[in-house]
Amino acid sequence: SIPRRSSSAGPAGPAERRRRPSSSGGGSGVQSNRKLVRNALERYCLKGDANRGQREQILQAFDTELRGYERFIILFRSIHTGRHDLRALYAYRDGAWVRVVQALPSPPLLEERMVAQCLRYDSGGKEFKEVPALQELLNVADAVFLHPQHLQRSRVVVQ
Repeated sequence: SIPRRSSSAGPAGPAERRRRPSSSGGGSGVQSNRKLVRNALERYCLKGDANRGQREQILQAFDTELRGYERFIILFRSIHTGRHDLRALYAYRDGAWVRVVQALPSPPLLEERMVAQCLRYDSGGKEFKEVPALQELLNVADAVFLHPQHLQRSRVVVQ
């Protein structure tokens, strides 16, 4: 891997540098992944003409109502399919992961115990890669799959 990208390498460069944890490790501040998640939504999860309406709506919300948040997690539809289809978007607020965008029924709060798989977005390769198991997974994840039992509880249908 390349240790540092030049600023001319495109919009992902500064976000990647900001995401890299400091070697000292400490601090309770949550690393911002705002630009990276926006990039993932626009160029990966919601790409193509079929998703244009939803993409424009979600990116508009991301740039307006959600501009006060710095840390996001994308919830994918189902671990059974393995496809990276957007189910919901969560943001970190007051020590909790709260649902801020819902495309499909999803829990109002995201908890570590619900997570079946964590992923990080590689903006260079335009793909999601699994994060190996470690503590506080949600602090490093850009996207997750939940255990199916946590998705079945949400019976609310949003029109």
